[in-house]
Amino acid sequence: LMACCIALVGCAPGMVTGRADNARLIQGPPIQDITTPFDTALSCLSGKIPEGATFAVGVIADNTGKEQYADSGTGKMVTQGAGDMVQSSLFQAGVRVVNRRDPNIPIAESNWGLRNMGDQTAADFFISGSINSLDYIPGGGASVRIAGVGPEYRQTRILIGMDLALTNAFNGEVIANIPLQKQIYADETGLSSGRFFGNTLVDIDAGAMQREALHHALRQMLSYATLDLLAQVIDPATAQDCMSRINSADAQLMQLPVRRAKGPKRPS
Repeated sequence: LMACCIALVGCAPGMVTGRADNARLIQGPPIQDITTPFDTALSCLSGKIPEGATFAVGVIADNTGKEQYADSGTGKMVTQGAGDMVQSSLFQAGVRVVNRRDPNIPIAESNWGLRNMGDQTAADFFISGSINSLDYIPGGGASVRIAGVGPEYRQTRILIGMDLALTNAFNGEVIANIPLQKQIYADETGLSSGRFFGNTLVDIDAGAMQREALHHALRQMLSYATLDLLAQVIDPATAQDCMSRINSADAQLMQLPVRRAKGPKRPS
């Protein structure tokens, strides 16, 4: 046992580090740009929305009420940065975006007499809403053992839902709305063995678990919701052209129905 411990320490540099030495930092996968299957469709909208229209993102609240508790503390189970994800999607669509995510800097500078808040660009339209459901769907599984050896399989799902709306900031009219939900899929496979060899019990377990990344799936939902909200208020033919550029195996299920172009305009 002592020899095994020494071998493990030798094979894992940084596991035991001298007091005066820095632990070696392990390099994982490279940094990547975040992309979704809807980026091309969002970029297609660039130039197809009036240049004078200004968009902002309001509150997109986590209303699921779900938290997780652990020895190290508590935390929300759903990202609190949904509004920033929607803002990135608006920017991807090439529309004019004003930052309403953090007004503290212009407010502070106004209080200090450095600027007039009346010089701020007004938002014509804003997106708001909530992530309002996170349900655990009962799963199932099976295992088979013959002479103490056999495979096992288990499957679970999480259902997440949201509602977003595009609002005319000048009169408060909701001009587009979208409810979305998605099932997050997870499964687990394994192989276990527990047998006696003579008087010695040998217990072996091996397995693998895979699950969709919850917040990456949420980002995709928010990107698609932003795309749909914008598509609802432009020419239907143009909207269909951009929606057809969704890069996804589920593209046929995501096609918008023929929509009536509402054409909301800023009051004079």
